[in-house]
Amino acid sequence: MEKKAKILILGTYHFANGGEHLIKAQCEDITTEKKQKEIKVVIEKLMQFKPNKIAVEANRGKNEELNKAYSEYCVNKYNSSDETISHRNEIVQLGFRLGQILKHNKIYPIDYPVDLPEEVFEYAEKNCPKFYEKFMNEIKECNIIENEIMKNSTVIEILKHLNDPNRIAKEHSDLYLAMAQIGAGDKYYGVDMLTEWYRRNLYIFGNLQDMVEPEDRVLVIYGAGHCKILQDFVSEYNEFELVDTLEYL
Repeated sequence: MEKKAKILILGTYHFANGGEHLIKAQCEDITTEKKQKEIKVVIEKLMQFKPNKIAVEANRGKNEELNKAYSEYCVNKYNSSDETISHRNEIVQLGFRLGQILKHNKIYPIDYPVDLPEEVFEYAEKNCPKFYEKFMNEIKECNIIENEIMKNSTVIEILKHLNDPNRIAKEHSDLYLAMAQIGAGDKYYGVDMLTEWYRRNLYIFGNLQDMVEPEDRVLVIYGAGHCKILQDFVSEYNEFELVDTLEYL
């Protein structure tokens, strides 16, 4: 009987402070000597998982460009002038670095972007004022907490926080599932938003399935907002075994 592939999903923050997100936590410059030492600690922890493949939050359609950048990284440590990906990005700082140490010949991009409905929050503000006020207060509170953690914690402490099951469950409930009620019975903007969000994560999961062979040990490095859905997909799929991320942090 073939052994299940082991999948470790590392929820992370965006080291380069990029992208549009509800929670806009600002992290310190990841290239400082202090932060580089902290990242080294994370790498040493993740090495204990002994992944034979590393999957990252980059568009699968950019596989050739990403792996060209990875090959150049392996030769030059990192190339700050590369237009494909910033050397500050967690894909480089964690994925490329770990891949180089473990002598992986490639990195696996598994992302697939989708367009999220832009009308959802404007509609909620005008038509669901009680929900909107509560939701925005939740966002404000999360921003305060996350920025405080970013300011006062090491990289591995931040990652432990982001991968805490209680935090992941609360975020999924309060900041994702709560949106289903926006426009219910009328425009269903909230449901449309969640449909696209789940659709993106299903694309990601399909790409993960496509790259995995039995007995693989795969490290998936992704934005922490994806953790709940991807972990559910992995744990409910008979050919995968979900690994406890906190055991390696």
